[in-house]
Amino acid sequence: MTIMQSEEFETVAETEVDSRGRVSLGRAGAKPGRRYRVESNPDGVLLLTPVVSIPEREMQVWTDPLLAERIRAGIEQAQRGETVDLGDFSKYLDQEDEDED
Repeated sequence: MTIMQSEEFETVAETEVDSRGRVSLGRAGAKPGRRYRVESNPDGVLLLTPVVSIPEREMQVWTDPLLAERIRAGIEQAQRGETVDLGDFSKYLDQEDEDED
């Protein structure tokens, strides 16, 4: 994937790759636990772009605005206490569902 960047870059730190291929980015402002997409060009320039990973099973919510709105509406209803207890649904589980627990 090639993404064209029009932003200018500024040198903020210099680091060295260790024997296991790792680079420490703390001095460059990277935050622990943050994820980055890594892109490279033929000159060996690496571009790190902060990203948020979304589980595949949740991707539909991000790509279907109507579904996302229905979920938001449901959350708002629950916050207002406008819910109805429909009881225990465990009788509808099949063996495969039970094995996942």
